[in-house]
Amino acid sequence: MTTNPFANLETEGVVAVNSPAYLRHMLTNLMRGVVSVPLRDAKDTDRLARTGTTQVVTPDPDHGWLGMDFTSRGGADLAQISFTSGTEGAAKAVYLSHDNLHDVVTRLSDAMSLTHEIREYVGVPVYHSFGYGRARAVLNAGGQCYIPQAGFDLTEIRRMLRAGEINAISAVPSLWRILLQARDLFGAELQAVRWVEIGSQYMPPEDKIALRTALPNARIVQHYGLTEASRSSFLQIDNAPVAALASVGRATADVQLRINDRGRIEIRGAHVAQGIDDGTGYRALARDSWFETGDRGRIADGLLYFDGRADDVINVSGIKLSPDLIEAHVHQQLPQVGDFGVMRCPDAQRGEGILLMLTPSAAPKKHDIVQIIADYASTQGVAARDAITVRQVATLPRTATGKLQRKALADPATPPPASDGGAGQIRDLVAAALPMDDATSFADLEPDSLTHLQMTIALERALGELPAHWENIPLNTLIAQADAATPPQTPPQTPPLPQGDRNMNPPDLSFWQLVREDFRTNDASLMHQGFLMLLVHRFGNWRMDVRPRLLRIPLTLIYRVLNKLTQFVFGMKLDYTVKVGRRVKLEHFGGMILGARAIGDDVILRQNTTLGIRSTADVRAKPVLGNRVDVGAGAVIVGNITIGDNSIIGANTVVFSNIPANSVVMGVPGKIIGTNPRQNPSPLQIEKGG
Repeated sequence: MTTNPFANLETEGVVAVNSPAYLRHMLTNLMRGVVSVPLRDAKDTDRLARTGTTQVVTPDPDHGWLGMDFTSRGGADLAQISFTSGTEGAAKAVYLSHDNLHDVVTRLSDAMSLTHEIREYVGVPVYHSFGYGRARAVLNAGGQCYIPQAGFDLTEIRRMLRAGEINAISAVPSLWRILLQARDLFGAELQAVRWVEIGSQYMPPEDKIALRTALPNARIVQHYGLTEASRSSFLQIDNAPVAALASVGRATADVQLRINDRGRIEIRGAHVAQGIDDGTGYRALARDSWFETGDRGRIADGLLYFDGRADDVINVSGIKLSPDLIEAHVHQQLPQVGDFGVMRCPDAQRGEGILLMLTPSAAPKKHDIVQIIADYASTQGVAARDAITVRQVATLPRTATGKLQRKALADPATPPPASDGGAGQIRDLVAAALPMDDATSFADLEPDSLTHLQMTIALERALGELPAHWENIPLNTLIAQADAATPPQTPPQTPPLPQGDRNMNPPDLSFWQLVREDFRTNDASLMHQGFLMLLVHRFGNWRMDVRPRLLRIPLTLIYRVLNKLTQFVFGMKLDYTVKVGRRVKLEHFGGMILGARAIGDDVILRQNTTLGIRSTADVRAKPVLGNRVDVGAGAVIVGNITIGDNSIIGANTVVFSNIPANSVVMGVPGKIIGTNPRQNPSPLQIEKGG
């Protein structure tokens, strides 16, 4: 520990309020050189005492737009004393200079190409480093910030996008997940979004792909950072290769990242705080020294991969599991799971086990969650089904940016088993309130912001629009209205796949006529791997016409040997259960996994193409390729989707949504960039690959 060089500086306490008034006061102090100390309330004795602050200001709790002249500046003088959220114990005082804050604004502005046109909906509290950094960068660029009254509000976001009032949004991954779940409530207005920043909570690659698909015109940047070292890395999600999406990007400018021998992320750069005080004394952080974080990670090809908080790791029989990654995996498998948390707990046999904390909104899916966690742990080498303990809690303690405060969770007594039933999402979300009297409203539950968002979406889906002041309407009344407005529905099911019990070759040609046509289509070469693959495929279907089954057995054995041989020799997989049309050309061999539901006439497929399922959650969800579809090398087409006739799928494009006819699709994820100028080409053009 060292002597605190800032101990005698005059400071001003500013009560943290998510409002334009708070921002205006903080930024005015920043420009005037007044050292600000964000406080939890006007009598925050701990922070006042630790910083020697005597003067306190409480900004108005307003909401709305903020546009003010603000120019970020550097300087070694102290600008602010912030406090960490305390997710891992006592909050630390973090001493930030003007250089620290200005470096963040400079790099963030460059990473996002900010201009004066930006009008941002700041969906995270502006008194946290994420929201405060957003405001500084937006205003420094000459733009404007909108601070919502009730936090991240999808109804408000949709209205403002449709009115052309906003073109940028910032939020943490848990909030973006809610928007993706409610994607059906939005339309073309999402195309107006031009800038998006995402916080550093873990976000699975699948969610990132879904987000850049939903926001096709946005520059989407995720950062990794802490209060002590804000925005240490950036990942530009909208154009990053699929392989990079599991990371949180790379360092920029003079920022450096490394992993120490304890597996923790270390950071060095101009943005790292001057010093910290964890309550036991001040510790200076030298400009050229490395700051060790409490986060685990790894670096590959210059990209940083965040593996969760080091203090949160669950050590099961010597194998370390990250609760953040477990939670993200559950969210991926159960998109509308509700609020839950994972943490470690004592286990007599394994040292530590997995504790699953369920709120009422997640309780009905208890068995599904447990199974998903057990399956995930198994992939990591842990047979952990009986190492999972389930507890039910009314709410989970989270920070204003959605981070679970695991240290604040005591080990509660085992409650009654959670209900696995529920007549719909609304009942699930208010399950804890159902035994209460008829006057109980949603507001009476004092719900967290995540549950409020989920309830908003569920009501809008059920009723078509949100009733005025719905939070104060008795819950039983809302449920009755939803029951009356929503007829019983059967969830849409993916159609069953062909069973392979019949010949699916095109019926208008005989087997040998098909073979001759495939021969001509594939360069009229007996050694063309595509022709030979199709020959095996056609044979596999033709044999199904041989009756009775006993006579077909030798042919089936021949087909299976030949089919496996083509996989080994040609690197091509095309099972006979895929319905394949006429004049299909397998242009080049190698890396072709053609697990489609159906492939139309006059289709061209090239090397390293993947057609198949998007998730093991639905093994029947396979794509259909229409007629005259041209697929470039390295393309990935997955899910229960249809590629319309005459479409062109560019090389290395990833497609998991329906594509209309005559489209030209490029990118990851695939975006329609134009119209195929040569519609309905002749079979001869297809044969020539024209």
